[in-house]
Amino acid sequence: MSKYISIFFLTLMVSVIFFFLFGNVFDGGDATETAIYIFGTIIVILLSFMISLMYYLIYLMNLLKRKL
Repeated sequence: MSKYISIFFLTLMVSVIFFFLFGNVFDGGDATETAIYIFGTIIVILLSFMISLMYYLIYLMNLLKRKL
């Protein structure tokens, strides 16, 4: 299980780094920019969780295939 937790944090860190790198390219200064950062961060966290969950499901499918 720790493998999948590390996959989650790895994808989360890489996504956040990319998010802030590309966010500086589109420098605005509006109040909507803060909202975009908030929603973008939420999306990044949820997608990182989904990526780690997919790795876990692939692992479970491989275990099931080996037992059959």
